[in-house]
Amino acid sequence: MAGELERAQKALHDLGKSIESLHGDPSPKSVHRLRTALRRVEAIAAVFDPADGKQSRHLAKSIEPVRKAAGQVRDIDVLMANARKLARYGASESLTHLLASLKAARQENAAQLVRAMRHRRKDVERDLKEFSRSVRAVLRPAKSTLSSGAESGQTQEEIHSAAVNLVRELGGWPPLDEHNLHAFRLKVKQLRYTLHLDENANAALVEALGDVQRRIGDWHDWLQLEEIARGLLTHEKEHALLYRIAATVRRRFNRALAAANVLRGKYLAMPQTMGA
Repeated sequence: MAGELERAQKALHDLGKSIESLHGDPSPKSVHRLRTALRRVEAIAAVFDPADGKQSRHLAKSIEPVRKAAGQVRDIDVLMANARKLARYGASESLTHLLASLKAARQENAAQLVRAMRHRRKDVERDLKEFSRSVRAVLRPAKSTLSSGAESGQTQEEIHSAAVNLVRELGGWPPLDEHNLHAFRLKVKQLRYTLHLDENANAALVEALGDVQRRIGDWHDWLQLEEIARGLLTHEKEHALLYRIAATVRRRFNRALAAANVLRGKYLAMPQTMGA
């Protein structure tokens, strides 16, 4: 259907704009926008195959280093935001030390992102344009009233097939625990982005996937903060802050695990629920 292809075209356009706006010391908002756009385009490249997979593979290869670099910056931005939340319990030298270390890491990772973008920009922009051109070539006949509908039907089938495979993988996931919950989230995110391409997707399922994605991500962010803090805060006077972070990690894990198990029980064993 034209709707799916239009969604793909919009995601490709959004990535192009995010790349153009990245410069200097990128703000947390611009990094988040870039990372999200890259993730969505990766999901699109995994579904659409307009040129026997060649352009999809080239695009995925071009954007991977940039996506990884953007992810490192975004992770630090989230960790800094979480660390600042701890200030509500009172300022301390421990928290100041932790924030200073995160700020230094952010500066280093942001510089790496800018370098990666500078080195990869031409390749990314070239592959993005070629892939966009192929998507538009499919989009035009899908929109035409004279079209037989074969192209749009094939596109819908590709999206549905990719989504069904992801649902089956998630439905057959081993019992969730702290060791595999983050990997589960990555697949949940991939399924959510895939369903964003389907105008007939079950809205409740898409919303549930987003909720689980956010909850697991929140837990994992606090877990990363705890690991960093334990490496930095070694004095006995700093144990109070470590204890508070650890308690937050436990709460976030329990909430994320409960939401993920509800999602599996309600949706992920039933591929037919992906439709509205």
